[in-house]
Amino acid sequence: MERRRQVAPDREALVVEDDPDARRLVCECLRRLGLRVHEAGTAAAAVATLESLTPDVVCVDLCLPDASGFTVCEHVRRTARLRDVPVLVISALSQAIDRAQAQAAGADEYLTKPFRANALQESVSELLAFSALNPS
Repeated sequence: MERRRQVAPDREALVVEDDPDARRLVCECLRRLGLRVHEAGTAAAAVATLESLTPDVVCVDLCLPDASGFTVCEHVRRTARLRDVPVLVISALSQAIDRAQAQAAGADEYLTKPFRANALQESVSELLAFSALNPS
């Protein structure tokens, strides 16, 4: 029997993904961890959501219809109250340059599509555990 790691029930995530099926999959994986999940389909919607929300983790695709996911990462890092929020990039882009650019934009972790649900859950659990140990 698979044992799922649960996070504190008051933890929140923002999922930024334009593909509805991929977004639904990521959101379901995070809900199974016990996270309250907010969704955005564009970079603009993500930035607007982040004006009123301080999530515990942001999961962002790099290929969005209105801007790159790098833009979302950079916004998180230059906004004082969001600066320490972990960012997980989930992308089909798998080249070393993509990972390097994501890291330069402020991503903490990089997961390539297609991904296994347990790999996503493990990455998010580790990011949340690390951020809890290193609060700002």
